[in-house]
Amino acid sequence: MNATLDTQPRMESTQDYERDVLPRIILGSGFQPDYVREVANAYARIGKRIQVVGGDMHAALAFEDGVTLLNYRGNDKRETSAVRELLKLAAYYGRLLRFVAASPCPVVYDVSIGRPLLRCLLMYSMFRLLGKRIIYTAHNILPHDGPTLLNRIIYRIIYRALTDAIIVHGQTLKERLIAEFQVAPDKVHVISHGTYHPPDERNLTRAVARDRLGLPHEARVALFFGLQRPYKGTEFALQALCESPVPGLIALIRGDAGDPVYRERLMGLIRKVSLHVTVDARLEPVPEPEMELLFKASDIVVLPYLEGSQSGIQYMAYAYGRPVLASAIGSLGEFIVPGLTGETFPGGDASAFVTALRSMVARLEDYDERRIKSTAYTDFSFEAAVRRVDSIFEQLRRPAGLSAFLGGSTP
Repeated sequence: MNATLDTQPRMESTQDYERDVLPRIILGSGFQPDYVREVANAYARIGKRIQVVGGDMHAALAFEDGVTLLNYRGNDKRETSAVRELLKLAAYYGRLLRFVAASPCPVVYDVSIGRPLLRCLLMYSMFRLLGKRIIYTAHNILPHDGPTLLNRIIYRIIYRALTDAIIVHGQTLKERLIAEFQVAPDKVHVISHGTYHPPDERNLTRAVARDRLGLPHEARVALFFGLQRPYKGTEFALQALCESPVPGLIALIRGDAGDPVYRERLMGLIRKVSLHVTVDARLEPVPEPEMELLFKASDIVVLPYLEGSQSGIQYMAYAYGRPVLASAIGSLGEFIVPGLTGETFPGGDASAFVTALRSMVARLEDYDERRIKSTAYTDFSFEAAVRRVDSIFEQLRRPAGLSAFLGGSTP
């Protein structure tokens, strides 16, 4: 089922508010369309109406009944001209502000990673002046490549003055917010990420997926999936495997490396380690139809992060019944059940990484596909996550007003 597509604000009456059929507002921005879709659809499945403010990247998503997409952003790609980019953003934020101002919904739920200056500082300030309250999802406490003094100042303002509730996907992240930014503990809510509902063709078995990808049936395949960035740890893992190879293992690497300099560096390392490790790598965007092939062809999904908070790839692996081997960095390990859904190792410890990988390869039968899926959809479901978010929404329904903006507030 597809959502209603709307490019004009649709306002609800105060009677809707009183009957609690008031649509929840979700800001999608340019962030991971699949995550935005899952949150919106989970809300629809628990009987709530949703208005997703997004862009072209969300227009083709399969939303469920009860979800309305408001495509206020349009083209999500950055313009080559700085002037055109500024005009595009001004038009988008103008439409967004008019919509939020006219909506009787008192709470805005931001599920994405927006621009900290324009979206968070400017728009959040305007929302607060309009009497709106804000639920913010802190996917990362600070940008991966930007723990600068300026960013710390900006995010300190966001966390302490402009938001009413902060969602994090792990206890470690909550503790970090409290320790580094002195955020009030009752303002931060630990809610699991949620397990995706990706395409799942019944006839696409592991054997068929490997045939299509040209991978041998008898091999053990470790998948390194997603955007390839230095903090993701792919280089670390390859170097560790070069020094201590795992017999019969194929490192299957898929994802855009982005920066040309880093791409060449990573490709150089791949060429070097290929003398000792079998590597199948393509450092380019992954076509949507290929994602299912990659996960189903794999035995283990590896997240050897050197820095990070959490990863949605973990929950994509669970959706396909694949165990995860992850660094105990941030909250990556908090939602791994040892011996069932995967294992962890100390981040950056090459010996521990290889030892854990060897152990998993030797007892793959312990990580049962059906049990992984059952655990994920029972314990880490998007429905359970949005029910908890909506309880926060209910706490915040009272208007914040100008006084809350000036003095800050906590639920």
